[in-house]
Amino acid sequence: MEVTDSTIQVLKHRPAPTLAAQFGDDANTPDLVIGRGDGLTITIWEVGSDTLFSSSPTAVAPMATVNSARGSVIPEQIVGSDGCITIPFAGRIPVANHTTTDVQRIIEQALGGKAQKPQVLVNLTHNSSNLVTVVGEVTNGARVPLSPYGERLLDVLATAGGIKVPTFETRVQLTRRDSSVTVPLLQVLRDPGENVHLHPGDDLVITRQPESFTAFGATGHNALISFDAARITLTEAVAKAGGLTDSRADPRGVFLFRFEPKSIAENLGTAPSEINDDAPVPVVYQLDLSKAGSYFLAQNFDVRDHDILYISNSPSTELEKFLNLVGLVVQPLINGAIVDSSVK
Repeated sequence: MEVTDSTIQVLKHRPAPTLAAQFGDDANTPDLVIGRGDGLTITIWEVGSDTLFSSSPTAVAPMATVNSARGSVIPEQIVGSDGCITIPFAGRIPVANHTTTDVQRIIEQALGGKAQKPQVLVNLTHNSSNLVTVVGEVTNGARVPLSPYGERLLDVLATAGGIKVPTFETRVQLTRRDSSVTVPLLQVLRDPGENVHLHPGDDLVITRQPESFTAFGATGHNALISFDAARITLTEAVAKAGGLTDSRADPRGVFLFRFEPKSIAENLGTAPSEINDDAPVPVVYQLDLSKAGSYFLAQNFDVRDHDILYISNSPSTELEKFLNLVGLVVQPLINGAIVDSSVK
């Protein structure tokens, strides 16, 4: 494909994975539910002077008395493997997979007819189940607890101490149940919609993945070259490769090799029909730098990770190689003739 304005416009719509498209981002944060291993503190309020909990030997001394109402605190209860906690006079109360509001209502119903008009307050004091796991290139890998505030991806990264590597080399992999998506961190920083709310059980893996391209042919350097930047253009890639070698390069033969999604290849008009929809299509882009306008096109053509840049030799280089080869064959004969003539 020749690099033209229309080619560049097609490439601007190159599909890319997004967190928002895969996981969505509801305006309402997910409700946090109680899980096994969580710690709950229960406060029970009753009306009257002769209350059940204030006179019970298992209860803590009354906290306060307001308008003849008495409140008693039950020490922290750890949710057991059966998903229940124990409340005096109510027995085992199922709390797993319920919100604190649900548990308040369940306990009030369980104490009905036993306590005097009980009102219950439930506080989650030890959060062991509503966690996000953060590992990889972060300062402090940890299991970060979520709160009703509704932490987003960048909130959790900040809680883990931030990243240890340059942002333009950082990838974020978010895994939720059976789905996993990896995006550049810069994509999250640039697009607020990608800074999605995290859910309990999510896993964040932060990795360092420097981007690079390979340069071959009539360039100053034939090597694997790192971007060392968030993005580079074709102009910058040629410069990083040492430019075009004056004595060898053909400015009309600047080629870039890469695999494109089939949708892009179809829009470019180059997709072979026998290639499956999920299979990438090999595409070669050609730029003619002998035309002045091509330099502006090259400035708008983004180089991508694992691209291959090739600068072809000029036709005169091939002639020069042929003449050098002829010289290697003929020169000994000429030298021999000169020696023979001298001897005679």
